[in-house]
Amino acid sequence: MPKMTVRSVSDVPAPVRSAKAVREAQVQYEEYVRAIDSDVGELELSPDEQPRSVKVRLRRAATRLGRDIEIWDANGRIYFRVASKRGRPRKTAT
Repeated sequence: MPKMTVRSVSDVPAPVRSAKAVREAQVQYEEYVRAIDSDVGELELSPDEQPRSVKVRLRRAATRLGRDIEIWDANGRIYFRVASKRGRPRKTAT
């Protein structure tokens, strides 16, 4: 028979909602996004990868990190960079 102990929420680990393999892939793509500052990242796809799925993973990783990135593909490679701000600059009080 198992022994039960009542604990507070702060004393126990948070529930894991994704599989370990999924979480490892998320961390890898987050590292890709963190690695670029003002540079452009380039990903060479393996034969079993689809460009669309890689782009989606990059976009989701950037969203989790709170960064806005621009993504495009050419010649079987995926390129991405931090998106430049669009629109008019903010007014400054004078």
